[in-house]
Amino acid sequence: MKNQNKQNSKGKKIKYFRVRECKGNMSDLIFRRIFNLLSSGEFDIVLTNKTHGEAGYVDYENYSIYLNPKVFPAEETLIHEALHIIKPNLDEKSIIEMSSLMFERLNDNKRDKLMAYIKALATKYTGVNKKTLSCYYN
Repeated sequence: MKNQNKQNSKGKKIKYFRVRECKGNMSDLIFRRIFNLLSSGEFDIVLTNKTHGEAGYVDYENYSIYLNPKVFPAEETLIHEALHIIKPNLDEKSIIEMSSLMFERLNDNKRDKLMAYIKALATKYTGVNKKTLSCYYN
């Protein structure tokens, strides 16, 4: 597909991309935003089996993301909970759909990177052993 080019008032070309050209990269863009959020250090990650049957949740008062890897893969739950932080106006159904699609598209390298973030940023382990925590591969 061709780019549509126009010139601004200073004579420089402005590139406008068609929406279809960016769709393949949308998950990469959101994934980068998730890594930026995690890298900021704003939220702690807590791995616990005491989430009352939930895979995870965000505690906004204490700036913590709780993950229960015994209910669901920790990587997918982290994506899901990070999306709640990045996109607070989306409803639960939309977040579930987005996180599922993003998790399916992850290659092994990105899964390993997510697990490395989980292990590096986890401040507390309750009922979960750090040594046995591993990536979920299809």
